[in-house]
Amino acid sequence: MIIYTKHAEEKLKRKDIRKFKANKKLIGSILKNPQLKSKTKYGDYAASSQIDERHDLRIVYDIIDKDIKVITFHISKKGRYK
Repeated sequence: MIIYTKHAEEKLKRKDIRKFKANKKLIGSILKNPQLKSKTKYGDYAASSQIDERHDLRIVYDIIDKDIKVITFHISKKGRYK
């Protein structure tokens, strides 16, 4: 099960995020099969994939029991977090 923080839920409603068609379905798909997995400097997990020819979607999350908790996500220029 994927759980979203209040911050992540609010971010999904932003106009600048919606123009990239970022939604829960896309986030779930990237978490299931990311192009890149890593850890943040704070120890959280990160998964990212390219969403168009110039941008990646990076999701910062934690694993709690068997659930994935999406903390936040960023749309960045392609390759920014490699």
